[in-house]
Amino acid sequence: MPATAPLAPTAALPSMPCSSSLQARDSSLVSEPCSSFSLSQDVADALYAAAEAKAAVLAAQQQLSRAIEVLDQLVEAGVLPAMGLPTVSGFVIYRQEGRVSWSYPQSIKALEASLKKRKQLAEQLGEATQKRGNPFWTIKSTDEEIL
Repeated sequence: MPATAPLAPTAALPSMPCSSSLQARDSSLVSEPCSSFSLSQDVADALYAAAEAKAAVLAAQQQLSRAIEVLDQLVEAGVLPAMGLPTVSGFVIYRQEGRVSWSYPQSIKALEASLKKRKQLAEQLGEATQKRGNPFWTIKSTDEEIL
């Protein structure tokens, strides 16, 4: 992986308040305007480092996808076995068959739909207990759609 560039100074970050681009994209996502804030150098460095790391991960994912396509072509051509390959740079590489999935008859689908409605009713009546997972950060390109 190439060496990372030095962290950008605070001045390199846009000077817009909070997520004004988020507000502009979808006003229903933000109920009230956010207040402006100034970034310390530590905060600016952390944001920049996260964005740079995300870009490196995306580039590595693209490189891995291209390498996997080549491996698939070699296996399909009979040049490379799917299993029994040597360890490379500390990684064991092998091809797995796709995950098994099932297609059910209409009678089972009807039971599933009925159960789904009963679950929704239990949620509305307060009989179901809500659980929430651990918080996490999302880092998306500004070109990606905000969900």
